[in-house]
Amino acid sequence: MPTLPKTKSSERRRASRRNVRLLTAFRFLDKNAPIKNGFARALSLSAAGALLETPDQFEVGQSLEMEFLLDDNRIAKVGGIITRINKRKEFYEVGIEFGKVPAKIKKWIEQQTEG
Repeated sequence: MPTLPKTKSSERRRASRRNVRLLTAFRFLDKNAPIKNGFARALSLSAAGALLETPDQFEVGQSLEMEFLLDDNRIAKVGGIITRINKRKEFYEVGIEFGKVPAKIKKWIEQQTEG
């Protein structure tokens, strides 16, 4: 049986990410959003985005502000857009792409995600 050539993954990340379990507060920027604010758990985090776990239903394209409670008790506040949603049992996994992240917050997130 012939072997197939190895190919590189088509997924390219702008920043390294790390699995985490962080309390995350969110607030939707769209006044017509059915949910105005709430809490979620961040499952992974990088300076470019995050993966949240929540029982609440979101929509791709919605804009929101998030506050991540980092392990050192600092709060990293960032804005982002929902890029994907996957249903997992009774929870949703929500992919967020951050907008412009202030340098100070970016540094805190990078410190959080260093392995």
